[in-house]
Amino acid sequence: MELLEQVGSPIPLANLILGAIFETAAPPWVQDADELVQSPEELPSDIVSAGAVLGLDADGIYDQLVTSWGKVDAAARERVGFAGEAALVSLLKESADGSVDHVSTWSDGFGYDIAFAQGAAFAHLEVKSTTRTGRFTAYLSRHEYRVMLRDPRWVLVVVRLTADLDIAAVGSVPRDWIAAAVPRDAGSFGSWASCKLELPGEVIEDRVTQLGTDMASRLPPWRTVQPRATARRA
Repeated sequence: MELLEQVGSPIPLANLILGAIFETAAPPWVQDADELVQSPEELPSDIVSAGAVLGLDADGIYDQLVTSWGKVDAAARERVGFAGEAALVSLLKESADGSVDHVSTWSDGFGYDIAFAQGAAFAHLEVKSTTRTGRFTAYLSRHEYRVMLRDPRWVLVVVRLTADLDIAAVGSVPRDWIAAAVPRDAGSFGSWASCKLELPGEVIEDRVTQLGTDMASRLPPWRTVQPRATARRA
């Protein structure tokens, strides 16, 4: 559990041990802890007992869970996200005769990850990826959303990867659904910077039509129905 690598750490021992449980041992429920455990009262009884042995109450355990889940989730999103972009770029280059530019490898300011052009088809692809077959959580920045509003070529592309990070399916999310799902600013003194979207399978379209009929038909379609959910402010 890599605890010996933490010798001399300023982090309290109880938190080190719990962190190792959540991040290294990684019980299956931890990956969905943001949905399954939204308060100290919803902690599994076994982890409450383990925390008590370590001298932590439910609040302390919950604080460590939130910290650990954030680290695990961020690392997974970065790894899977880049893999999905790279795999899609590779597939497009193999199948297309036009131009494919992996924009996000040299700039993060455009509000999309891939620029595609072939014949009359032009598209700016913002790619969100997952290795899961059920829940699909995507994070959309305010900048990406603003680009969507002003750029008719912008499209949110969803990519499902296999465990080996190969492409299993590709789809797209309608712009009107995104516009309806994002949070609304409550007043002039505060605004959302990013939001968490739970993408229901029924809104994901099988094809990325913005790529043109020929290119869209060469990508594996998105057919799996996923659970309905909502958008959350981050």
